[in-house]
Amino acid sequence: MLSNPLFSVLIANYNDGRYISEAIESVMAQTYTNWEIIIVDDGSSDNSMSVLNGLNDPRIHVYQNDMNRGCGYTKRRCIELAHGEICGFVDADDCIAENALETMVDAHVKNPACSLIYSQFYYSNEKLNIISVSEHQCAIPDGESFLTCKKLGAISAFATFKKEFYNKTEGIEASLRMAEDIDLYFKLEEVGKTLFLPLPLYYYRTNTGNNTSLGDEKMFQVIGWDVIARGAACKRRRLPIDQYSFSNLEQTIPNIRYSAFQQGSGNTRKTKAYQLGSFLLIPFKWVKQLVKRSQS
Repeated sequence: MLSNPLFSVLIANYNDGRYISEAIESVMAQTYTNWEIIIVDDGSSDNSMSVLNGLNDPRIHVYQNDMNRGCGYTKRRCIELAHGEICGFVDADDCIAENALETMVDAHVKNPACSLIYSQFYYSNEKLNIISVSEHQCAIPDGESFLTCKKLGAISAFATFKKEFYNKTEGIEASLRMAEDIDLYFKLEEVGKTLFLPLPLYYYRTNTGNNTSLGDEKMFQVIGWDVIARGAACKRRRLPIDQYSFSNLEQTIPNIRYSAFQQGSGNTRKTKAYQLGSFLLIPFKWVKQLVKRSQS
């Protein structure tokens, strides 16, 4: 890898016209200057295209899907259009720290065998004021993988990867409407090593309506797509689906309960997230027991 590789910042946009300028500005303010931005708009109905069409920088490349295709298709297209040796997604309603690209490029150059390098992030409010530093991210323990790791969210933003490693995979599953990032991380760890940088390099905006500060209904859609991505990873790795898909679901439900509480829902046990989560666990535990019995 060259010492000064091109970094492709990938932005999949859908109706984030009021925030995307700040995301772009955070890239333009980077201490590392050899970058490009690939933006794919997924059929936005707000002012996104007006904002994007007003950009005048040859390093920023704007594309638009012919119709709303979903995040799996859009993020896959972002990568296919990228020219950089290193890539990293930034959500259109989030931002990155000014040293994010420089830090990641340095780590990739020093660790050529790593397919995926990721960091911590800041939880921030709508005005990007820092609320706290994320505590979910961690290095994957020896003998485990992101798929088998018991700590939810061990890999998250800011997640960057070498395109040469990505090209060894099947690529992001285009049909995924959610959990496309999980699918990407699974596939990247199958072709290379992962490295965790215990530094917050990403500003994650909460409660904007388009990121993972989700309402009850959307949270349960996430669960379904998450199981699909995990099931596909198990199939590729020839692992028992009941062990690595259902067990994660049992961890995900309590996490969603906590998320509902964190978003100010009051008494957690009275929220739909908690009640529906408890209900959802019943059939999955039952199916898991049946699968185990059939294999014994």
